Amino acid sequence: MSEHGRIVFSEGTVITPTVRLQADLVVEDGRIAEIRESGSARSGEHVVDCRGLYVGPGLVDMHVHGGRGHDFMTDDPQEVIDGCEYHLSQGTTSIAPTGLSVPIDEMRAAIAATRAAAPDCKADILGYHVEGMYLDHEYRGGHLAEYVRDPDPDEYLPLIEDHGDFITEWTLAPELPGSLDVIRALRAAGIVAAVGHSQATYEQMMAAIDAGLVHATHLYCVMGGLRFEALRDSPGRGYAPGVIEAVLLHQAVTTEVICDGFHLHPALIRFALMCKGPHRLALISDAMKGVGLPDGEYFIGGQDCLVAGGIATIKARPEVIASSVTPLIGMARHRRR
Repeated sequence: MSEHGRIVFSEGTVITPTVRLQADLVVEDGRIAEIRESGSARSGEHVVDCRGLYVGPGLVDMHVHGGRGHDFMTDDPQEVIDGCEYHLSQGTTSIAPTGLSVPIDEMRAAIAATRAAAPDCKADILGYHVEGMYLDHEYRGGHLAEYVRDPDPDEYLPLIEDHGDFITEWTLAPELPGSLDVIRALRAAGIVAAVGHSQATYEQMMAAIDAGLVHATHLYCVMGGLRFEALRDSPGRGYAPGVIEAVLLHQAVTTEVICDGFHLHPALIRFALMCKGPHRLALISDAMKGVGLPDGEYFIGGQDCLVAGGIATIKARPEVIASSVTPLIGMARHRRR
């Protein structure tokens, strides 16, 4: 085998699914050719000095709204490319641009722009994640109230028909009237149906799982938990599980967490990992276009947002966190201080 064109990531700490190795990683034609003894580069190989560094696979971000001033809720393919390539510069090689609650025509245009961007983007665009518009109004979080609504088959069925092969995931609230029909349509199209921005009951969650729901968006965040309600025909009230407990309990449902130190207490992340295990729990950035930019005021999702000290909040509702301003590598590096 010719050594020409081989790249050797030399003398770093190689990360594998099970162990860390002090070794050289050899890549040829974009694929790993071998892992061999550290410092073993051969004549003709291109050597990248990785001493003091980790060498591992590219990160996959399946929930991200923008990057370095570029929004994924856009009709401009170049804006999608520029945002994705910012995340590529931060180690995220595969990405699912994610939209917010908007009029259906704007969502359609954003998906079309992302499709057009995919062939020319250096990052691998996996498809488009629709987060909205069928969310619980009280639990809408950073989504604009005027665009949060009940499912409408005249909206979602044509969108699935036209772009079902490109939509990776659709986040919705299962308690809304008509949501189970959406979930069935998503399952039929091979799209991941996810619960998010929801205060569904346990029974509603079970019905959604039976219909095909398989994932939960940003676990704990704007998501209903324990409910204080009558469990039997009695004036006395007990405690019933909500969305969070249903997700943690049922292994058929995968989920994701935002580990930026602002969204979740570290104990909640450890608890999720204990319940779901590493194969059913993903890191996401949920980053918006303010990531990679200085502190300041930005117009995001139709609202003025303030970015300061590593956190973004909605100016008119300062208690509401507006996505994140941490790239995925920052989530992986996060430690409680």
